[in-house]
Amino acid sequence: MACPCFLPVTPLAGSPPASPLGALFCGSCSTDPEAATDDALLHTGCNQGYARNRCPRAAASEIDAARFRIKSHASGVIKVAWSHERDHHPVAVGVLSLTETPTGSTPLEAQARAVVAVYLRHKGMNW
Repeated sequence: MACPCFLPVTPLAGSPPASPLGALFCGSCSTDPEAATDDALLHTGCNQGYARNRCPRAAASEIDAARFRIKSHASGVIKVAWSHERDHHPVAVGVLSLTETPTGSTPLEAQARAVVAVYLRHKGMNW
């Protein structure tokens, strides 16, 4: 699970493999991309979700966390199942079909692409 406002950019070295996005990432907040985020919040809020009580930007969101799972990978398309949660209950679900070329810049797609990048790296593959 990651904060639904989080825009992951680069994996952090030494990330535990059990991280919600497959690795811990540095990045920014979609609600205020220029705002600095301290390392503690980046690790425990942005990357982990459920930061409503620790971050005023997350407190304004209707969603607490986003979950992702690789559903399939065939013919250059990776399907990623996602769910948005509030109070540990799903409030929205869906599937993104991702290709090598990004089609949008929403936090949902950015997080799904981060999950795909880790998945491909673990498989020793590229797009």
